[in-house]
Amino acid sequence: MISSIVLRMRFLLVAMLSASILVVLGSGCNSAKPSVKTSDANTVKTDTPKKKPLRRVIEQPATIEAFEETPLVAHISGYVEKVLADIGKEVEGPQYDKKGKLIKPGTLLAQLDIPEMLKELEQKRAMVALAQAEVDQAEANLDAAEAHILTAKAWVREAESARMSAEANYRYWKSQYNRFEDLVTDRVLDKQNRDESLNKYEAAKAKQAEVEAKVESAQAATKESEAKRNKAKADVVAAKARVLVAQAEAGRLKALVDYRDICAPFDGVVTRRNIHTAYFLQPNTSGGPSVVFVVGRTDKLRIISEIPEADAMYISDNLKAKIQIPALKDQIFTGKVARTSWALDPKTRTLRVEIDYENSERKLSPGMYANLVFDVDLHERFTLPVSAIFTHADMPCCWRVDDKGKAMRTPLKLGVREGQDVEVLKMQKAPSAWDAVTGQEEVVVTNLAAVSEGKEVRIEGK
Repeated sequence: MISSIVLRMRFLLVAMLSASILVVLGSGCNSAKPSVKTSDANTVKTDTPKKKPLRRVIEQPATIEAFEETPLVAHISGYVEKVLADIGKEVEGPQYDKKGKLIKPGTLLAQLDIPEMLKELEQKRAMVALAQAEVDQAEANLDAAEAHILTAKAWVREAESARMSAEANYRYWKSQYNRFEDLVTDRVLDKQNRDESLNKYEAAKAKQAEVEAKVESAQAATKESEAKRNKAKADVVAAKARVLVAQAEAGRLKALVDYRDICAPFDGVVTRRNIHTAYFLQPNTSGGPSVVFVVGRTDKLRIISEIPEADAMYISDNLKAKIQIPALKDQIFTGKVARTSWALDPKTRTLRVEIDYENSERKLSPGMYANLVFDVDLHERFTLPVSAIFTHADMPCCWRVDDKGKAMRTPLKLGVREGQDVEVLKMQKAPSAWDAVTGQEEVVVTNLAAVSEGKEVRIEGK
């Protein structure tokens, strides 16, 4: 019994030794494989630049401002008589008709007490009425002068008519006298008849001179009336000019008086109030606060960001953006670029970008902090994997396999990176010559340490 147990134990020991020998022999047979591993360590994989759709995500901080924000100041001096608005009050702006005429002023925010200016305005309006009365008087004088001219011209016509009659009478008696003179010479008539005709001839001559003087007098009166008429016309023009001056002065004062009412310039909300009743306000002086109210438009907001120079080229009008508000946690809003400054700020090298956001739900407020995220579609571009790129002499490079199968260190100009892909813009295939990527270049993408300049590349599978 004991001997059988001993035999079984010996058998088991022999079996175990045999298995150990087989394991050792098996491991000895596999000891030839390290040469293959050495060969794998020196082989690489290659690929060509691939066109892939790329996107560039630009994230920048931004601030939120009212679309319009206007500080209202006092334009005239005066005491605050009424304060009709406070912060948070919604106000309406002025309303105009289609022709641009004001039909309703903006909401009244405050009113000043200016009694002296109101009295002065009454005086200016009285001066306008006085100047208008002077115009009426001057026009009446002009009408009278015109009537005098008509009268004078009538006198001239009457005098000229009398002159014609006097001339006819003069010619008649002159001919009579000459005829009588001849008859007296021939002793047909006596001298008495001749002397009577001579007297009548002399009387007719005197009458003619008298009438001629009346004609000249009537003509002189006409010229005088015309001169008075011209003066009356000038007086009318001057009186009307005085009316315009008086109206302008009254209008200027009326415009200043209108500044007593401080009104909202547009629809919005009062965000600041710096006055109280009985404050004395003075324009542009330290006698009172320079800004009495601030009104902001909040139904529409401006979201403003400064984009660095490196990303500015990707921003364009109507580019969509996500608006993240840290204070509102997980809420995300959307908008589009409404405008850019086009030119970069020379000091900060940034591009000013504005987004107009319709804030109808009033969830956002001016002064909030925001983040803008732009997702720019760059379309398809040539790319290489990150694993294919290394740095040499501070320049990104890759190992390019030439037609002879040798490795060429090739400097690269890179563009956008997305994940594990990098855009390749150009390759320097020859010294000082940058070539565009064609997509036919064979580039080492793995095991870059196994490659050296000018050496033949061992490509896996070849």
